[in-house]
Amino acid sequence: MSEINQLAQTAFNTAIIRGKTEKDAGHLDAFFDILSELKEFREASEVKKSEHLPQYTEAQEELTDVLICCLTELHRRGVDVERIIKEKIEFNKRRV
Repeated sequence: MSEINQLAQTAFNTAIIRGKTEKDAGHLDAFFDILSELKEFREASEVKKSEHLPQYTEAQEELTDVLICCLTELHRRGVDVERIIKEKIEFNKRRV
């Protein structure tokens, strides 16, 4: 298993343990979870240090939360996360 797939699995398991999601959460639940993280990013500072990870800005930390939420949802759907990211990047390179 690739490192990014392992991270996605860990993100999913952690979200379950923390009560952030449920194993059988649906599409709409995922949408609102991601939207919530995007709203936190919108309010985050590009210069103020993160309270939780002071080596990063608030915005950097919140973008990471968005990514973690997306990794969680991809894992829930049984996707090879590394593969789909690579395939989507290649597809986007061909788009005009």
